[in-house]
Amino acid sequence: MLEKITRVDKSRYLMFIVSLFVLIVGLGCENQYYDERLQMRLQQLDSDLKDRWSTSGVVILETTPNGPADKAQLETGELISYVIAEYPIRSTGDFNSTLKKGLDEDNNLILYLKDKPPLRIALRRRGDKVGLSVEGNGTVRVKQIQPGTPAANADIQVGDLVEKIVDERKIYSLDDYKKTVSKLSKQQVTFRTTELIGVKIAAVSALGELGDTRAIEPLIDIFRNSTELSLRKSSISSLQRLVELSVLNDLFQQFQRANVNQLPADSLQAQQMESAAILGLLTVDRAENTATLKAPFGTQFRHRSEALYQKINEGQLAELAQEYIQITVEPEQEIRRACLAILGILKPVSAINPLVAVLENPAEIPGIRFQAGVALRQIGEPAVDALISAFESEDTSTKDIAASALGGIGGIKARDRLIKALETTSEPAIQLTLVDAIAKIGDAPSIQALQRQRQQYQGDDDSGIRIFLDEVFKNLTQESM
Repeated sequence: MLEKITRVDKSRYLMFIVSLFVLIVGLGCENQYYDERLQMRLQQLDSDLKDRWSTSGVVILETTPNGPADKAQLETGELISYVIAEYPIRSTGDFNSTLKKGLDEDNNLILYLKDKPPLRIALRRRGDKVGLSVEGNGTVRVKQIQPGTPAANADIQVGDLVEKIVDERKIYSLDDYKKTVSKLSKQQVTFRTTELIGVKIAAVSALGELGDTRAIEPLIDIFRNSTELSLRKSSISSLQRLVELSVLNDLFQQFQRANVNQLPADSLQAQQMESAAILGLLTVDRAENTATLKAPFGTQFRHRSEALYQKINEGQLAELAQEYIQITVEPEQEIRRACLAILGILKPVSAINPLVAVLENPAEIPGIRFQAGVALRQIGEPAVDALISAFESEDTSTKDIAASALGGIGGIKARDRLIKALETTSEPAIQLTLVDAIAKIGDAPSIQALQRQRQQYQGDDDSGIRIFLDEVFKNLTQESM
């Protein structure tokens, strides 16, 4: 009889992902074994996984439908870490033979006595005595306990009823598995299994690398429903990468239309080309003036980029990101940061008010508030009115972030409000931010406003604002040369 112990719940998408990943990495691997009796294929856990996740065992690659393993609900992607045999004790002979078998491999076993919790009996050395003898047939009782032995140190009394002995065998390799299952072939066997969090994380990360639209729904499902924080972080990071890939569609469509993997570098948009290089999708040779898609992801992605672009821009991810930027919804700051980054890339106008709420929230950490301002700056002109309203806040941090974002956006309305604020505020910290923001806009009215401010503080050699203005004009002069 085959039973199973497992400790992890699985979502429908997650098991599909892990199954696919394990099957892919298993292709061509020699460390595989098909168990004819239990009808499942296994793979030895490689040394990398052993080292990185401090675990051992054999991974289930597949089970035959309606076979013994399938009926025991063993599933692809699970790790078999223990094989457990259970021996009912009905006679003195049962006890003595089982004791010998149970101690044969690892010098320990679990003894079940009636009305007592399970007792683990462990020997220090092979050949040591347990120190326990029994008597009876049908009903087996403890007859004698030798002083100074493991039995004497356990909660065992003469007359206790012996019900069964359980032998747990730790599985380190396929050889361990084959030897153990062969020895226990006539016993009731239980597999203790677990899922490899490292394998799951690797699978989720791989989905972000592929740039395939089919990855989006599973990743969203994992992000929303997984109880494992590491998986949620990995899934939102993969979604962020898919968003980053989607905005490179114009670049990759140039390769696709030409049906080539290499184009002249000077024929491509420089910023997109640089982004693709950073993401590891192409290499640029300035001397040869070539941009070459890297295999396999770059060369494959040119076939997928248009579909990904269309899927990402349906709005589902923007809605997801808006929901999870609030600290009251998502306590993990790494996830909130990823969602803010997604909104900054997608630039949905619907995100303006939620982003302003993050920017203005004094309970939020400063870095997250600043990133909300960056996302608003990336959205651009549609966010100007909301940022001007935020700038009217009494909170210095809110004013500072809003002013910086307005300077990054530019335009007449943003410029005029910043200039007016510079001419009326007396707060040194805000003044410095306003000078920097106005300098970023850099048009003639902005320069004139900064010159007026500089003249106002010309006689004050110790003024921080004057020193900063001098530095600003020095930089502006260098940029114009």
